[in-house]
Parts: sequence; C-alpha cells; structure tokens
Amino acid sequence: MPDTTPLLIVAGTLAILLLIQQWLAQVSKRAKAVRSIAKTEQAQGKPLLKGLSVMGLDERGIRSLRTLMKDTDSVALAIFLAFNRPVIQELDRYLQHLFEQFCNAPDAVTAASLPTPPAGMRIGALSTTERNLLLNRDPRQPRHIDRALMARFGGHAFLPHFALYSSRKSGVTLHVPPFDTDRTLFETLAKSGIASRGRQIPLQQRLSVLKMQELRQMGKDLKLARKFTRKADATEALSQIPGSAVLLSMQYVIDDLFMLNPLDVDPHAIKQEWAWLMAYAKLLNSVSPRRTALSSTQAVAKQKSR
Repeated sequence: MPDTTPLLIVAGTLAILLLIQQWLAQVSKRAKAVRSIAKTEQAQGKPLLKGLSVMGLDERGIRSLRTLMKDTDSVALAIFLAFNRPVIQELDRYLQHLFEQFCNAPDAVTAASLPTPPAGMRIGALSTTERNLLLNRDPRQPRHIDRALMARFGGHAFLPHFALYSSRKSGVTLHVPPFDTDRTLFETLAKSGIASRGRQIPLQQRLSVLKMQELRQMGKDLKLARKFTRKADATEALSQIPGSAVLLSMQYVIDDLFMLNPLDVDPHAIKQEWAWLMAYAKLLNSVSPRRTALSSTQAVAKQKSR
C-alpha cells in the first residue's frame, strides 16, 4: 500500500491555514466594527449638557468646560475655547445659520428677531455689538488664535500679553526699566521671540531710543562733522560708528531696551477673532447655571452606571 502520510500532512496543513484565514477575517471584521463605532461617536459628539454635544474634548476637558460655563467667567471660557478648539455642534450650527441669514445685517436686527439659540441660551444676554460679531463672522472660517500663538504670548496669560503688544508699536525701541509695571510682560515676550531685547536689537534701532538732541550730542562727541535734521538719518549714520554703542550704554542699561517684533498675523484680525470668541463664550455662559449643574450630576451618574 502506498504511504498516505505526506497527503495527510498536506491536508492537515491546509486545514490549519484555512482556520487561521477565517480567524483573521473575524478579527478584521471586529476591528472595522470598532473603528466604525468610534467614527460614529466622534461624528455625533459627546454630551455636554441637555441639547448640546461637543467634539474634540476628552471627559476631563468636558468637565472643565461645564465648570467654566457654570462659573460664567467669559474671559476664562474664551481662553479655554481658543486653547482647546472644541466643536460645540448645535451652537456652531446655530451660528452658521445666523451668518447665512443675517450677514451684514444692520444694527436694527434685535435679539427678538433672531431664532432662539439651543439649550436655553439667551441671545438677549449679548449686546448689539456682540450679536453683530456673531452675525457677521462665519464660524467655519480659519482661526488665527491657536495653541502655538498663545504659547508665544505666555499661554493662559495670552490676554494681558496680547493687549500690551497691540497697544504698542512694533519695530520701535522702548526703554522699560526694572520698576516698570510692564517689565515682566516684556521679559516674557522676549523669551518667546515676540520682542527683542538688548543686543538682539540692531544698533540703529537701539539708538532710536535717544531724543534728537541726544543724537546730535552723540555726533559731536564722536566728532561727526555731519549735522542731522531727521532722526532716521542720525541713527543710521551713528550706527556705523563703533563708539555709538559705548556711548548709548552710558545712558541706558542695554537689557532695559526692548523692541516688539512684527507678527506674521495681522494684530487687527486677532483682536476681531478674540472679540468673537468673547461673544461666543458669553452666549455659552447664558445657559442657566442650574441647567449646567444638573447636566454634570447626570453625567457622573451615567459614568457610575457603566
């Protein structure tokens, strides 16, 4: 009789391979199902409170958002929104509807003439200016204020640091002595590259801190025959003479000189976006604190039941 052992081995191997193939197919199906569920949950968002769902936050972030809404601190909430960029789906759809229906509407548009916001928010809690900010800005348009920009302005201290930046002219040398109330802010901006400090500032720009009379006297001290009538001409000429830096250091401590650098984003656009975020936050804060607190309690109960 012929030896059938090799055939049995081949048949057994094929059977094992077939079982492995079936097992892998089942694993692949389960993985696809898990991914599909995750995508569905992501698209639907997570419950924030009754009538509102949010995307882009984990459970800890959602708890922080609820707390900020309950505290009704619009500045803190606006900073949170700018830093974390959550998508509050029902509110964003509402604002998109306002933009499409009332864009460029006159100030005559009243709160009573607008559709009711979701989740018990009160559009009447906003001023006319704040309402118009929401009416005239597409909530889907790209934003300038993000984590990277905020980090350059001191992170959660973004608001006072940017307010200082926008109140001063960039490219101008400023003398900020240690006792100045803005000194710490300038030092923070210098660390992040928003401002230049001391020797980081080109000599010509450092010399601009001097008054015209002081520049003329420096020219005489350096035996410069040329007489100046324009400050720009004086600083340019004196910056070519090495002794100018020495004479300047005799009048000002070099590390007390700062110069704000120009941004690659229009500061006016940042101001407008911040004003929009504040209006957005104020509308969120118009939700009744009792409603927010009740939602938080329900969320905790739901977590325990799982």
